[in-house]
Amino acid sequence: MSARLLWLAAILTVAACGSVQTIDASFAGLKGQPIASAVTRLGTPESRQPSASGTTYVWTDRVRDDTPVPTQKTTYENGRAATVEVMARPEPPVWRTCTLNVLADGAGTIVSAASVGTSAACAPMARKAAT
Repeated sequence: MSARLLWLAAILTVAACGSVQTIDASFAGLKGQPIASAVTRLGTPESRQPSASGTTYVWTDRVRDDTPVPTQKTTYENGRAATVEVMARPEPPVWRTCTLNVLADGAGTIVSAASVGTSAACAPMARKAAT
């Protein structure tokens, strides 16, 4: 019976991974679409920078990263100080930033999209871009 459960768990894990789209693929999916489509999904860009090759649109997103990290804690369980390592959320919370640069040609078609930031920070923006 436990072998069947293990087999089922393995199949479900593989099936779940098959539908996951990477962050880079979500942003690359913008290529070839009109810039109006990206503005609809992501909101008004923070800046627009015209250049000889087109216009670069920039979006920046900040997310709070309160992922638990290893921390030293002193306890006095036996009347003596003992230092143990525990997982705790950082105080104050860490903020992570994701910047998305989208280049559109003169016709308003997206030529390229590149993000700078951690995957945790870029994930919310990637979900918006993929919808």
